[in-house]
This record gives sequence, C-alpha cells and structure tokens, in this order.
Amino acid sequence: MARRSGQSGVVAVKGDWYHGRYYVDVPGQEERVRKSMPIGRVKDMTKPQARRKLAEMLNEMGVNSSAHVDRALQPIRTFAEEAKWWEENTLIHHKPSSRNSSHYIIKKHLVPHFGEFALSDIDKRKVQEWITVLEKQGKLAPKTVHNMWKVLRLIMGESFTNVKVKLPSIPEEEQRFFTPEEVQKIVDAAEGQYKVLFALQFATGIRFGEAAGLHVDDLDFMNSVIRIRRSTFVHQEVTTKTKAGFREIDVDPKMMKMVKEYLGDRQSGRVFESKNGTPLVNGNVNRYVLKPLCRKLEIPIGTTHAFRHGRVSLLQQNSVPGDLIKKWIGHTSLRTTSRYSHFTPSFRKKVAASGIK
Repeated sequence: MARRSGQSGVVAVKGDWYHGRYYVDVPGQEERVRKSMPIGRVKDMTKPQARRKLAEMLNEMGVNSSAHVDRALQPIRTFAEEAKWWEENTLIHHKPSSRNSSHYIIKKHLVPHFGEFALSDIDKRKVQEWITVLEKQGKLAPKTVHNMWKVLRLIMGESFTNVKVKLPSIPEEEQRFFTPEEVQKIVDAAEGQYKVLFALQFATGIRFGEAAGLHVDDLDFMNSVIRIRRSTFVHQEVTTKTKAGFREIDVDPKMMKMVKEYLGDRQSGRVFESKNGTPLVNGNVNRYVLKPLCRKLEIPIGTTHAFRHGRVSLLQQNSVPGDLIKKWIGHTSLRTTSRYSHFTPSFRKKVAASGIK
C-alpha cells in the first residue's frame, strides 16, 4: 500500500451543520474511501473557523501521519459495529422496556453521530462537544441526554468506566400526585374496569404494569392481600421491575370487596385486560381514559403514576413507618420512597400550626 500525501479535507454544509470530508486508507485496497464527520453548527462558527477545526481534528486523528497507514493494515472496529454487537449480545439480556428505549437511542442518536468513528477515536473531548451541541440545540430534554450518555457508556465498556462529562442539569419539578379528593372524583367518573383499576392503584400504590399483570389467583380475598408476581410491558408479561417488586401488599377490605364484585364469578385470568384479551397498555390508558377524565373534571392532568405518588404521600402524612411503606410500594431504598412523598399546602399549614397552644 503506497504512502499517501497529506490532506486538509473539505468543509461542506449539510443542513445546519458543517461537515468535514476526508479520505481514509482501507486495509487490503489501494483506493482510499471518503468519510464525513460533523464539525459544528453553522450559526456557531464561520467556514474558515470550520476549516481550522477540521484540520485540528484530522491532526488529532493522525490521518496525515505515516502511522495512519500502518494502522489501516489492522482491522478497525467502528462504533456502529460495536453498537450492533452490544445489542445482539448484551442488550438482549435486559428487560423489554430497556431494550426498546436503548435501541431507539442507538438508532436515532448514537449511530448517526458516532457510527463511522473508530472506537479508539471516541474520547471524552468528542463526547463533551456532542453533549454541548445537544444542550445548545435545546430539542431534547436534559433527562433524555442523560439517558443517551448512559447507553453510550455501556456500549463503550471499560474504556469509559472513569470518563466523566458535564451533563445538562435536570430541573427539579415536583411529580404530579393525586390527592384523595381527586382520586374520589376520578373513580366516581370512571366506567367499567377503569373505576376499579384507578381505585386499586391508589389503594395499593402498585405500578401500572403490576396492575396490568395481576391475575385473579394473585388476590387473597380472605386475608385482604395482593401478591405482586409480575409486570407487563406493552402486550407482554415480564418480571417485576426489581426484586423488591416481588411482594405482598395488605389492602383495605373495602377495596378487596370492590374488586371481588367487579370480578363476579371469574376464577382465573388477568384481572384487567383489553377487549382483545391482551394486557392493558399504560400509554393508551393515560391517553384515552385518564387524561380525558382529568379534563372533564377540570383537575390538573396526571398519569397513572400519579396514583402511586399519591398513595405514598398519604401513607407518609398518616405517619406509617417508612420501612412498611417501602415494602408495600416495592422500593429498594427509603431514599427512593422519599422522592414519592408530597405534601399539600393545607397539610403543611396544619402541621405548622399544630405546635401552637
């Protein structure tokens, strides 16, 4: 393979970005292959600045060094190849929800940006520049950027174990939670199985997937206990979110009576399900049932997760021991449980005034 002369690359505009075009040597062939990589946004730099940055990037990559051709003689593993291997061999062992979200992040965000880079060329600096651009664009929520970084680290493996980057701050917004008064309005207005579903979620604090995965034989009507043995994701039954999710919950006998009356003579099968006999889907219930109810009742919009937050808050306000709340809710730590605790202004004022004689 003949030695190549130096190159400075060419800067081209693609949409809102400057891209640098250059050539790389390919093992086993004389002809080089043209590559393209993002440099920066058009509004953030001039074309001369983009050319200078491209020259710096090519220099860092060593494409003009004699060692570059020597490296070309060895197989180079790209990020796209590594991501594909990781999905097929590691991600496959994760829960369906994680597989779904991680696959989307890889396909939509990671491969389009890092796909053609050699793994050895992806370092802290390149990642930080990428994150900074995402933050400036403002199109993605900070939480989404955090999740993208987590997936990138998992794919990069040990080489990124100690790599730390500056991520956008996640604003602390209080999670919507339903008060007992709001729940009563929702349950009164709901129809069919949703009346029982919403009442049960607030009475137990179970996750929606756990409610959708309940079977009739998970209900102990004699002892007023519900056993959580599984969850659901879209239309399939899966294991609980964590080991702590596999648990027993003591339930108000009045709530158990409501469930029993709803079931009638049924002795098996799922407690709640769609018309097609498949598990209920959280997004559909929120979109077509719960949110319309909130609008109709003129209360702030909430999702099914607001029942869980509301239940924890009610238990905290009634001074139920933290360890018992953690057990019923299925959390692995009290720190997590504390993030589910919310107090209404009226409750705070009542507690504040309780010490006045």
